[in-house]
Amino acid sequence: MNAPSTGRSSARDRIDVNCDIGEGFGRWRMPFDAELMAMVSSVSVAAGFHAGDPSTIRRTVESAVAHGLDIGVHVGLPDLQGFGRRRLDVTAAEVRDICTYQIGAVDAFVRAAGRRLAHVKPHGALYGMIAADADLAAALAQSVAEFDRNLRIFLLRPDQRTILERYGVRLVVEGFPELEYDDDGMLILEREKQVWDPKSVLPRALDMIDRGFVTARSGRRVSTPVETLCIHSDGPNALDIAQRLSTGLAERGIRVAPLSAS
Repeated sequence: MNAPSTGRSSARDRIDVNCDIGEGFGRWRMPFDAELMAMVSSVSVAAGFHAGDPSTIRRTVESAVAHGLDIGVHVGLPDLQGFGRRRLDVTAAEVRDICTYQIGAVDAFVRAAGRRLAHVKPHGALYGMIAADADLAAALAQSVAEFDRNLRIFLLRPDQRTILERYGVRLVVEGFPELEYDDDGMLILEREKQVWDPKSVLPRALDMIDRGFVTARSGRRVSTPVETLCIHSDGPNALDIAQRLSTGLAERGIRVAPLSAS
């Protein structure tokens, strides 16, 4: 018997969905972390520079292990007050060192939980700075290569693949169905997460998965050959977004699965 049509233009049947998570600090916690872990396949754990602290890291890692998720490090600029969304004047050498420092911190908790790190992903302003600056991208790649070349690096731009390959590390191109893009394929970053229309997230995700593009704020189509989709835990309606995305992908026969399963 023929399977019902999903209306999709490709046969891609699975995608990694990652979530930036563990972004509380001290007594302040993000409210949806536990629920979000049930709807994603990998997490990027805040490492203490833009958010997070030792107890939050341990608690987040242990929860991710219990959910069977791939675990990565969310490296950010040292800016707790600005949540890592303010640009700082840092050199490539400083980027290399702050990344190594944060990777080591989260790795300690992951190893204590009996698992291995899967990836590294920059956060916020650092993410945009690395996307725009080849020297900073190389600094991140060098940091990861020195630590473990088996770690994947999640970045925005596919044309930075050659930079990472010089250091023997693998690029994973990431898509953001609940963030705006400009005409150059760069993210339009918010200082604070806003309410995003949940109904728009699934169509944008399907464009990325099946058709390899995202519609920029101007209406222009921008190429995005994604291997993973990101949702954020700090948005005011993060849980609604995640639920609609998870349900919509399942209804269209797309399984949410970690990259380690490929």
